[in-house]
Amino acid sequence: MTLVDRFEAYAADFELTFVDDQWQRLGRHFAENAVYSTPANGVRVPGRANVLATLRAAVSGFDRRCDTRNLRTTGGPREEGDEVSREWKARFTLGGAPPLEIEGSERARFRGGQIELLEVTLASETLARLLEYAATYLAPRSGRQPDG
Repeated sequence: MTLVDRFEAYAADFELTFVDDQWQRLGRHFAENAVYSTPANGVRVPGRANVLATLRAAVSGFDRRCDTRNLRTTGGPREEGDEVSREWKARFTLGGAPPLEIEGSERARFRGGQIELLEVTLASETLARLLEYAATYLAPRSGRQPDG
């Protein structure tokens, strides 16, 4: 199994987890000492359990609060050494709000067949647009209540 195959297995399991909220499924993809990083806002989360909790919080706090989420790969995945990278675009819709389209990239570094670093990169303007959208349309004052 190539690293691209492993990455694609992780990505497929992530999409299943998005639907059914069974986060333990993703544990097998991450090394015990895995790190999740988003350099645009300085987040660096160490440890498999913390990585999974961070991913779950991000999905619960934004993606699941939108009416629709469509994620597609626009470049890659490409394997180079012990890393796999891809570019992606996502489109979110929410009743009463304009659609939000964002793009970014992710890089997964593997060791022993598991992800030891998952780095998600958004351009600063994309991050600002995402944060503004969340504050404007998903804030509690908007009348929408978080699912949960």
